[in-house]
Amino acid sequence: MRNYKQSIDNLRGLFGAVLSALSGGLFALIVLTQLAQQRFVAPAADLGYVNSSVNPIAQRAATAPVESGAKVSIVNFAFTPEQITIKPGQTITWINDDGAPHALKFQDGAKGTDLMLPGATFNRPFDEPGTYDYSCSVHPYMTGRVVVSAR
Repeated sequence: MRNYKQSIDNLRGLFGAVLSALSGGLFALIVLTQLAQQRFVAPAADLGYVNSSVNPIAQRAATAPVESGAKVSIVNFAFTPEQITIKPGQTITWINDDGAPHALKFQDGAKGTDLMLPGATFNRPFDEPGTYDYSCSVHPYMTGRVVVSAR
């Protein structure tokens, strides 16, 4: 009986050591992944975005201002504003002000983006009145809406 109890105690100790090593390794992997994303992310110019002069790491704060039209900021895994109303003929500029990559998928079938790295922008003109829903294809819970008012 004593050997059985000692074996159980040894297994508990071994299990605790393995669990501790795994959780420490997972934490290290998460930290290293975050550092690698910040260090080795491809410049926006390599992806052909409108604001191709922005380096998402070194010049993130230097995102080009929106000259005309409306702006939707991507920040904290949300579109801000979540719903925007514009007039026909206006262009909306989406700016990824978040620390993670995102992508735009429009429900009306219009071409969106495959990937927007931090600091990247995307423009889309809206000529016809209507309601246009969109989401982030990387994070589908992120949704937004463009309402184009009648003339």
